[in-house]
Amino acid sequence: MLIMNNLRLWISKALILLTLPCASVLGAEPSIHVATTLKTSESGAVSTKDVFTRNGQTNLVRNTSIKLGVLQIRIHRFYHQGLLVGEFVAMPESSYFTTEAACPYSVGFQFGPTNGVMSAAISSKDGVMLDAFIATNGLFYPADVAIIGKANDIGGDVRKLLSPTHVTNTTPPMFQQEVEDLLEKHKEN
Repeated sequence: MLIMNNLRLWISKALILLTLPCASVLGAEPSIHVATTLKTSESGAVSTKDVFTRNGQTNLVRNTSIKLGVLQIRIHRFYHQGLLVGEFVAMPESSYFTTEAACPYSVGFQFGPTNGVMSAAISSKDGVMLDAFIATNGLFYPADVAIIGKANDIGGDVRKLLSPTHVTNTTPPMFQQEVEDLLEKHKEN
């Protein structure tokens, strides 16, 4: 059990470390583009709509409404293959997320120690990460594809290690060694 807890802790730390360098990547990847529109209402509210695309496919739409410099509402809608996968909604006093029923993809969110959102990932039902987003100050941005690839490498190794057949047919000392090898393999990356 201690090995499993240590492995879970390491995986969480690895995903955080993978996402931190990407906070300033927006624009560094040529396949990501953003189109922004801005509207001001008669009441003075300013609404912004940012549409992010990766390789010509919309993957994130962010709508923000600010009045007198105060956030009223911010809605992030996450897409994959033209389908809405889920939403993350933030208001001054609360936030929540929803997922789309019957969607062939899932969306998950990572929260930090103070419960602030750090990232989101769209995955296939079998756990392959298809797209990822980094959150900075409550704003999501598409992550670099290199981060998505690396997360899938780590995830694939962990899935193999923790498969029921593998766990059942591996002695505790062999399993411990495989965990240590996995940690060493992904330590530097």
